Amino acid sequence: MNITLFGGSFDPIHNGHLAIAHYIVQQTNTDELWFLLSPQNPLKTDKKQTNDSVRLEMLQLAVNVNPKFKICDIELTLPKPNYTINTLNELTKRYPENKFSLLIGEDNLAVFHKWKEYDSIINNHKIYVYPRQNATARLQHPNIVFTEAPFFDISSTEIRQLIQNKMSIENKVPNSIASFIKQHQLYL
Repeated sequence: MNITLFGGSFDPIHNGHLAIAHYIVQQTNTDELWFLLSPQNPLKTDKKQTNDSVRLEMLQLAVNVNPKFKICDIELTLPKPNYTINTLNELTKRYPENKFSLLIGEDNLAVFHKWKEYDSIINNHKIYVYPRQNATARLQHPNIVFTEAPFFDISSTEIRQLIQNKMSIENKVPNSIASFIKQHQLYL
């Protein structure tokens, strides 16, 4: 089975994430797309995140819209800091019958050379790249596939700021996520 991993903090997951995920399962040979919940990006150690279990609960609410969407929380169990290469190695060991690809934003591709063992990742896994504003990464490799995924000018950071400023997040997150955020008074 071809599994595409879409890693992120998903703090919170938003409509842009979901639209890109839908695009990938419709336009590539992806059998399942696994939302890979990351505990802490080693390149963003100064960033405070919402509790892992809360972010996982939001993912569970959001991904039920597509039977090809799954959640992978393996990174929550791996030693910290965790690196993508460790995750890929562990998943390959646990599920040797599957082929794992990555889905990353063009902004991440711009710093891909900073990722631990990036050359091993790029040589052994397909990398789908979706467009991001002001990103001009053009690393070339046969395993890098630039997609025509829709561009969304939305971010989790923006959503958290809107909530802090008591502004609407309507049409930026699924209704189930907006209700969950309000019910649990997140990002205030």
